[in-house]
Amino acid sequence: MQETLRATDPLAGDWILLVMLAILGTLGWINLVSPKKWRLLSRSFFSFRLGRQSLRDELDLQDRTLIGLAVMASAALALFAYQYMVLSAHVSPGVGLWIKLFGVFLGLLAGQVILIHLAGSLFQLNGGLSEYLYTVLLLHVILGVALVPLTASIAWPHDAAITTNAPSMMHWRLWGLRLGLGVVVLFTAFRWIRAVVLGVAEGVPLRYIFIYLCALEILPVALVYHEVLRQLPEQSHLL
Repeated sequence: MQETLRATDPLAGDWILLVMLAILGTLGWINLVSPKKWRLLSRSFFSFRLGRQSLRDELDLQDRTLIGLAVMASAALALFAYQYMVLSAHVSPGVGLWIKLFGVFLGLLAGQVILIHLAGSLFQLNGGLSEYLYTVLLLHVILGVALVPLTASIAWPHDAAITTNAPSMMHWRLWGLRLGLGVVVLFTAFRWIRAVVLGVAEGVPLRYIFIYLCALEILPVALVYHEVLRQLPEQSHLL
């Protein structure tokens, strides 16, 4: 009976297992070919500035390990968003939904990278914006890594009693989604605070920082959220 429940569970299907294995495989590959990346990630999270040495020696947009981590993080974020939409908004499950969400997160990240480059060229603030560009990438990666164990525990509850008891399983999953949403909100706020701190340190007027946050940070997120809401069923409810 337990195997039947897992086979029909939209949050624990075979394709979800493959996605999770791909994410873990990427993390294992990074650990093998570039173990220093974990030290870079920890430094970038606990320090408000990346440091000139990191920008010069450890960060490169053409670095395949950094690209791999960004793709991995987008996959993890898409998986969490999939769980959220299926459980809370009652959207029809399936791998197609995850692929769409994966494309949205990749597109949003790529769009921010391009816009930051354009803003740097336009306002001639390449130094500060270059540092913030890598800050965005690294915090995106850290958020994705932080969500990996949470999404796994939502898909496959660790306690056998939870697995065999549908109400208990749903109760844990809903709490897991709330915890994940809290993590996403905190990371987003932290990133915006980092933008303010970095801008002030580079001598950028606060009005320009506010315009940047509205135009290149808040607006894209609001547009994506609006598009997601537009595609939800009318009777769906969010957590």
